[in-house]
Amino acid sequence: MYAQIAFLVFSLTVTLLFFLYGFNLYYLLRAARRYRSPEPVDISGHKPTVAIHLPVYNEKYVVRRLVTACAGMVHEYGTENARILIIDDSDDDTAAEIDEIVVQYRNTDLRVEVLRRGSRTGFKAGALQAALDTTQEEFIAIFDADFTPPADFLVRAMPHFVRDERLGVIQSRWTHLNRDYNPLTRAIAIGIDVHFFIEQAGRYAAGCFQNFNGSGGVIRTKALLEAGGWQSDTLAEDLDASYRIQLQGYRILYLRDLHSPGEVPLTVPSFKKQQGRWACGSLRTARKILPTLLADRKLGFKKRIEAFIHLTGYLVHPLMFASFSLAWLATLFRVDAFRIAVAAYPIPFVGNTGAMRSTAVLVLENAPWLLLALMIGLCTVAAWITPMVVLRAQNRPILRNLSSLLVLFMLGCGVSLNNTIEAGKALLTDRNWAFRRTPKYAIQRDKGEWRDKRYQVPLDFVCVLELVFACLGGFAMGYAAWYGNFGVLLILLPYTAAYAFVFWLTIRQSRQGEGT
Repeated sequence: MYAQIAFLVFSLTVTLLFFLYGFNLYYLLRAARRYRSPEPVDISGHKPTVAIHLPVYNEKYVVRRLVTACAGMVHEYGTENARILIIDDSDDDTAAEIDEIVVQYRNTDLRVEVLRRGSRTGFKAGALQAALDTTQEEFIAIFDADFTPPADFLVRAMPHFVRDERLGVIQSRWTHLNRDYNPLTRAIAIGIDVHFFIEQAGRYAAGCFQNFNGSGGVIRTKALLEAGGWQSDTLAEDLDASYRIQLQGYRILYLRDLHSPGEVPLTVPSFKKQQGRWACGSLRTARKILPTLLADRKLGFKKRIEAFIHLTGYLVHPLMFASFSLAWLATLFRVDAFRIAVAAYPIPFVGNTGAMRSTAVLVLENAPWLLLALMIGLCTVAAWITPMVVLRAQNRPILRNLSSLLVLFMLGCGVSLNNTIEAGKALLTDRNWAFRRTPKYAIQRDKGEWRDKRYQVPLDFVCVLELVFACLGGFAMGYAAWYGNFGVLLILLPYTAAYAFVFWLTIRQSRQGEGT
């Protein structure tokens, strides 16, 4: 009896938390409809100075492409107003490649410099802070190694800063160079599009806190310095700095029509590494920022609750894992949760009418589960509606992308175990975890092969856990079917299939290599 009540309480708690994040998707969907791109501004008479910071660590396949794209951007904006600084922490032959690039531009009107620290202290945040310490320019544009900014990027972005002195950050929309490389890249691209079409646009339109995404953006140097610069106590230095800048009274402008093409992960191991870093970094940032933010009543309730949901968004993955765990535990221990309500909350009856008692018992017995089913259904529908809205916004046929939506769903469920572990690292430890970058290979469409390149991601113990939980889920499904408990299969089946899917692709796509 007590076990059944415990299962009910845990199930209700998980579902209510799920509903918080699911309902927020509907809120952002509605808010995103109100997004309007700001009118362009003419600043032909004044162009602020810009330092273009390019943090690089072992990126031999993409660094030349990056600098070439940034060179075109500087020529369009004005070579006297911008310079390129490559912040090179590489410990392989990428350093030699960068030296060749610097020599290539030495006798031109373009200023291309390199900064080497000799160590990876603080990882990306440490590299950016070292560059910030040497920067005299009014603004800093940042691009990761796999990005190729368009030539008119600064020309279109900088006028907005001139018009508004309290504008601290401009974030562009990421697009995808290798979207059509394989089914995985098509699915991941849709997931990223959800963030930029709905989450970023919705928060901007609703007047809520936003975030700089770490690449494809411009930051006012003064605002960053006032906020304390780049700090390496989280793995999400971009998210952390974004909130600190906004807490100083500066705004973030999201330009949906300004694009920053970059790569998405080609393999499941790379995707898991990226998602794990984002999960750990964002939740550590939540630990750091939320106590002060939530206590500041001047920000308003809506702004604070949206910031809480934003910063803790990766808690969805521990909730997913908890949901799966509750389902297979309840199945294996044969917890008859559908009888809990009557036993726990007996009804006083007047008279002894059997029909009245049966109806009341039936209603009381099933009401909590009908409510749970409704809430779970709404959350599930939200997770499917948002990518469909994004596809329609880009004039991509939904029917032709159903397989990509299915892969995205499998990935979202399948990485929940990996991200639960990373969430635990962020919330339950004080250790500064290593920044493990996502490998990039400069491969687009179906041209090129990643298997013969360096920076492969090796197997780790999470793969073993995925196999274990896939097996547990399979056993629980068989057990549930044997005893006729078919309802629980609605939870067990998708998670078991997703863990098996991610495990299988991890085994296929992992290789022993540098992978750091």
